[in-house]
Formats: sequence, structure tokens, C-alpha cells
Amino acid sequence: MVWPLFNIGPHYTEFEIQSLAHKLGSYGREFSISIAFIVSGVGLLKHKLWARKVGLVALGLAFFYGGNVIAWGWAGGKPTSNIIIYSYIVSFIWYGIWFLILYRKSTVLQLTKLSN
Repeated sequence: MVWPLFNIGPHYTEFEIQSLAHKLGSYGREFSISIAFIVSGVGLLKHKLWARKVGLVALGLAFFYGGNVIAWGWAGGKPTSNIIIYSYIVSFIWYGIWFLILYRKSTVLQLTKLSN
């Protein structure tokens, strides 16, 4: 929630004319997904089985919201339909790679935990 304090974040006119509630919702959404990533990472480092589920859910949410964020950032304002499609392709590739890494690594961790 430090983004608004340091004037970091989107500065296109469509976002700046939105209400404070809309802006706080956008920042809160990004903040909560980031917190889920941190909680999942700490849990994975401590070999907790629940951390995998938190990470996979966070990646799923980040894909849907990330595609829109990439599109608006790429266009510098309201994106065209082509930019939206390309941004979701980029988001799918990026989060898909992380999903596969997390799924493969955590499945190995889960199997070793169950065998012990």
C-alpha cells in the first residue's frame, strides 16, 4: 500500500479520474496477490504442504488480473482488443511457466513428505 504514497503506479488519465474506492481496490488487489505470493514462498521454504495450494491459487488470480494490467500498461491507457489478446498471451506464458515450476517442485516435495 506504499504505491500511492510514493506516487508509484499507473498514471494514465482513465485511472486517475476514477474514484478513490476504485483506486484503493486496484492497489488492494495487487497487494493481496503479492502477499499471497510471499506467504506461499515462505511456506514452500519451510516445506509446508499448504503453500503449494496458496501459490497455485495466487498464480491463477495473477494470470487473470495480470493480463489486464499488462494490457493497460502496454497501451498507456485504454487498450485495443489486439493488445488485450497479446497481453493475455504474454500473461499465460509467464504465469504458466511459474505454474509448471511450482507444480512440479511441490509435487516432488509432497511425495517425499508422504513417503517419510
